[in-house]
Amino acid sequence: MIILPLKVLITNFDYKNTLAAVRALGENGLSVVTSGPDPKRRAASFSKYCDGWRVYSRPGVDMGSFISDIKKILQESSYDLILPIGVDTTIPISYHKKELSALTEVPVADYEILERAHDKYKTIEAARNVDVPVPDTYLLRDGDSKFPKRYPVVVKARKGASGSGTRYASSREELDKVLLEFESRKSNDIFDYREPMIQEYIPGEIRDVCVLFNHGDPKAAVVQRRVITYPPSGGIGIVNETIEEPYLVELTFRLLKEINWHGVAQVEYKYDGEGAPRLMEVNPKFWGTLELSIAAGVNFPFMLYKITMDGDVEPCFAYKRNIQMWWCSAHYPQIILAFLKNRNRVVSALTDSNKKIVDLSLRDMKPHVIQFFQGITRLVNFKSMLIHPLSR
Repeated sequence: MIILPLKVLITNFDYKNTLAAVRALGENGLSVVTSGPDPKRRAASFSKYCDGWRVYSRPGVDMGSFISDIKKILQESSYDLILPIGVDTTIPISYHKKELSALTEVPVADYEILERAHDKYKTIEAARNVDVPVPDTYLLRDGDSKFPKRYPVVVKARKGASGSGTRYASSREELDKVLLEFESRKSNDIFDYREPMIQEYIPGEIRDVCVLFNHGDPKAAVVQRRVITYPPSGGIGIVNETIEEPYLVELTFRLLKEINWHGVAQVEYKYDGEGAPRLMEVNPKFWGTLELSIAAGVNFPFMLYKITMDGDVEPCFAYKRNIQMWWCSAHYPQIILAFLKNRNRVVSALTDSNKKIVDLSLRDMKPHVIQFFQGITRLVNFKSMLIHPLSR
């Protein structure tokens, strides 16, 4: 009897962290099929570890059509697991988890739990319950006359990716403009711009605690710092480094146990002017720098797979520190622009003593060819580069 490899459907085939997940699972003998909305941007599907690709409707435009497409894909073949990568697919898959579970295993938190991480204000409330420090934060409700007395401030959509849902205001006039912009945007369960959240601005470097939980029980953690981001004010990490920050891990475990978290998540912090960490937000999904976590010795996608199929997995809290990853394939346009904007910072990172690695895999080159040509397009259209980062 021929035993076929277990089969996994992965979403968001245009994301760089999807490529990392495809390799992480494929190298462990699993059959991987990728999926996404735009066949022209399916870099992960060109990996030698990918056995096929499928197309679905954009979930942020029509969640119902997206779920219908996912069901059709799951029904056309036997999949043991569906692994959502982006927030745009994780949220609807969690929301429809019960009906999708009749077709395959769904390794995400139940929606009632996931929403406490996806809704940034509910996350702040949960953090306050367990004494995890947060910035001064409040909601600007309809008719509320309360406005910040000190600027700058950060305005955040309650739900959605930080890149598209975060703005900064240095004055009341700028704040009014941001609020008008949010009012004009369409809201749904994935991206919600109603009742925006206003926070005090915390300057400084972002620290990320990347974790895996099994129904409230922590199973893995890696801490990273964003050495260089684009844009510099706090965007995607284009140079990231593993570090040791046990206190941030402790705070993260305290918060996610309060939520009874399940699955993967990335928890963001910044240090304030007095050197105290403040919680920024929880990203209830696989993080963009997943490849660095795997290179540091923690295979989050395969560990999540083991939890889902076997019920549990051996914990993994040991990882390689001081590994600095440069996203020379997926984010080379941003590295070039960061160098032009702040040459000293880029040179300083390049010449420090930490071990340098890149996201380029000589054993699996086809996806990088696609990323290279996508990068050229971004460089040609500079405005588009600023609005739509290459990957999330």
